[in-house]
Amino acid sequence: MNRIFNVNVYDCLAFFTCCLLFGQVRPSAIYGDYNGYWVSQSNTGYVTSRDNNNLIGLTVNGVTYATGVNDVALTSHGISPVFENYRAFPTSFSVSSTAANFLVGMPRYINGIEQTQAVAPSLSCDTPLGYYLRDGEHGLNLGTAVFNIPKQELAFYVNVLADINPNCINDDIPDIIVTQVGAPSSSYDIFKFTDLNGNTIGVEKQINFSSVTPSGLALWNFYSAGSCPHMYYTPNGFSNTTRDVRVLTFKLSDFGITSLNYTDAVKFIQVLSGDSDVAFSAYSTNSMSLYCLESAVTSGTALNTQTGITTLGRGGAENDNWPMVRKGGYLALESTKKPFVPTRVSTAGLANITNPVEGMMVYDTTDNCLKVYVNATIGWKCYNRKTCP
Repeated sequence: MNRIFNVNVYDCLAFFTCCLLFGQVRPSAIYGDYNGYWVSQSNTGYVTSRDNNNLIGLTVNGVTYATGVNDVALTSHGISPVFENYRAFPTSFSVSSTAANFLVGMPRYINGIEQTQAVAPSLSCDTPLGYYLRDGEHGLNLGTAVFNIPKQELAFYVNVLADINPNCINDDIPDIIVTQVGAPSSSYDIFKFTDLNGNTIGVEKQINFSSVTPSGLALWNFYSAGSCPHMYYTPNGFSNTTRDVRVLTFKLSDFGITSLNYTDAVKFIQVLSGDSDVAFSAYSTNSMSLYCLESAVTSGTALNTQTGITTLGRGGAENDNWPMVRKGGYLALESTKKPFVPTRVSTAGLANITNPVEGMMVYDTTDNCLKVYVNATIGWKCYNRKTCP
């Protein structure tokens, strides 16, 4: 987002960059849950979202894909989508910029209540800025973002990528969704997969978002991102103004990912232009699965852990202040002799677990590994990577 707000309408993807593949696609329509059900365009133009707005679907090449956020909202309005499941890439970043246009963006209304300078949300200083890139259902909220993120590599934690599903490389279904929700400059954002050493796998995609036709419109408030507390930002007509919403989709094959090189692609990178306004970047959980998510947050004040089991006889505030001293947890277990034993089940016995949910864990006694349930397409996967690369 730059400081000029008279944004023209541009021709869709009217740019050329040599030596790149041209597979990225702007959805012809995007759907959200603003006011229960929101479509990006109508016969009279854009419908402005004024509150939180989670992406529930998008139409690409004539096919509508549900994101898994609210499939019923689509089907109840006569949409027959392909049922997919998208989630925002977990990420974090830390900058010390005090630039006036480095801002956290929030919707003008939250739960129907207008947010003004006098009635404003409490943006905690303990909340990392990366949170606003994965806020909302599945992290797909188009109504929260960080604007004018200083130029840097934003490493989405695909360096914790468990697997790229090779069956999804050429299936013509969008694998990655990226957003730009401000007034972009003519600078390029770069998207790419890399190996462990930072070498590009396949090809990178250079995107000039100012050449991408908007897909919607949103009404924003802005808060200073470079200071804390994050003060409501009013100069130069920032807050209570609209910005265009731009969305692009990619397939894995757009990046030159193939059956020969996909195992080397262990990190997804967005090289920010310095004017990038990011709501989220997301991936299909059918195409990729993640192990760990992100580095632990070490800033702010961690709350006490209130529940614990110990064999060392030192529980309670009068005895070493345990488990409260183990900050930031839900449950603390402590012993020098007693291990934690998760549910044990054979590979065949996994079929007896009805309605498994994402993140469920068991120990597979056939494969001799701790398994995590990813989703209905991928199923149970061994959690056997020792560390994040």
